[in-house]
Amino acid sequence: MVKRPSRTCIVNELGNSQTLPDDIGQFEIVRGGPDTIFLGLGPSPDKLPELFPNIGKVRFVESPDMKRQVERWSDSIPNGFTRITSEEFSPALAAGHSIIRYCPGLKAFPSFWGPLTARTAVSRIPLAEKDRIVWLPLGDNDLLGKELTLAFEAKGYRVRLVGAEVLERSPGTELPEMLKLETPELFFSVNFKGLEPFGLAFNILREAGVKVAIWLVDNPFNMLTSVKSGYWKDARLFVTDHSFIGPLIEIGARWVTHLPLAACPELFAEGGSLPDFAHGIEDRLVFVGRSEFPKKNAFFAGLTPNHRLLDEAVNMLGQGERPHFHWWQDHLMAQPWPGNEVRHVSVGAEVAGYAWRVRCLASAGPNVVVFGDDKWGQIDEITAEVRPLLDYYAALPAVYRTASVSLNITGMQLPAGLTQRHFDVWCAGGFLISDANPGLGIFPDDLTKSISFLKPDEIPALFAQFRQETNEKSDLRTAWRELILNEHTYHNRITTVLKAMGL
Repeated sequence: MVKRPSRTCIVNELGNSQTLPDDIGQFEIVRGGPDTIFLGLGPSPDKLPELFPNIGKVRFVESPDMKRQVERWSDSIPNGFTRITSEEFSPALAAGHSIIRYCPGLKAFPSFWGPLTARTAVSRIPLAEKDRIVWLPLGDNDLLGKELTLAFEAKGYRVRLVGAEVLERSPGTELPEMLKLETPELFFSVNFKGLEPFGLAFNILREAGVKVAIWLVDNPFNMLTSVKSGYWKDARLFVTDHSFIGPLIEIGARWVTHLPLAACPELFAEGGSLPDFAHGIEDRLVFVGRSEFPKKNAFFAGLTPNHRLLDEAVNMLGQGERPHFHWWQDHLMAQPWPGNEVRHVSVGAEVAGYAWRVRCLASAGPNVVVFGDDKWGQIDEITAEVRPLLDYYAALPAVYRTASVSLNITGMQLPAGLTQRHFDVWCAGGFLISDANPGLGIFPDDLTKSISFLKPDEIPALFAQFRQETNEKSDLRTAWRELILNEHTYHNRITTVLKAMGL
């Protein structure tokens, strides 16, 4: 029986145990000058002269955590190896040497090795001259792709949709090749798309002089569960829900600003057509939405809410109180990052939000038409008429415009967040009633109070008030539409982004 080789084990940047192999396959060689710089010597420096003979004069950079954690590590450094600091590893020095990189180091201590790995990659390529271009790591059919493209183009930018999955899989090879062809002014990521977990893509872009903005459209702490490096703390973050600004700064974010969702007049102000299954809604209350977000079961695999807290949360709903994400976190005190502990908070908020939607739709009664998935029709309390999902761009503007009233129900993941309905319905010329959540604070009180409800049992009376076309309803619709089109379009939001990024 062959004995497995023993491997050095360390505690990595996130506080997890990680083994460090020392065979030659763990090193990446980037050819350059006759002399060599090692980016990390690995756990067994004494083996390197045998693994890499004839590499000239040798310098090396090493993570302080390696020296601190590996017993007798300094004693095993070969004679003639000269240590330099990370600051001394300049782009000119990187370009003039062969580089041998210990690859596991990036996953063990990405905040230390990410910038140096990026410097190696960028120093080897002729960067294209920076141009007025924005890279959006979104696909043609991704929501917000069309909206952001139109808004950036209106500001005089050329927009390039770049493959997020490719960048996340191999940023060290893909990004340098792309930067040879063009260097954008801005890389605009939605929910970390196009940025792999260890921050190499972020560091390559930053090393190339590209400004990186990350717009966290959904709950930031749900998004952060996939991030394995602290690079995000140095990034320019935007959040749709202002209530996350403080909590993000508390755990290290250096720059966060509020950027709510918005309307896209080019896509929603006119156009759209009713599909056959959407007719007959002129006198109806309409709700559009899925019963749960895609891949919800996988995200919350094996997790259930704290039962005592869930009972309390459900009781709060009937009183018009909102047991949102921050409420659950105040009770559970989960570690927000790193790791997945915060999902115990999120699953509570998600289940409470689901219960809120069910209560609201049940209270609305049979007058509601729900355009969504089949699960809505399987809930006994809901007597609404359930119809199929709608095409967002082709059908939804016409549905909002045709319906007597549209209903918004906000979940509990974003305590002060808004949905696209808060903007799309008015932009399309429709009329909206909404639950009263703190996110409505970006609008004037006199407008929000007229169309919002605190408790589910208030929905029927509010719908009855605006079911028929009256002067009050017409005036409110006009005031809301003018407000949205003047102050809350994606053109307005991109103006905020460019100003905040210094562009």
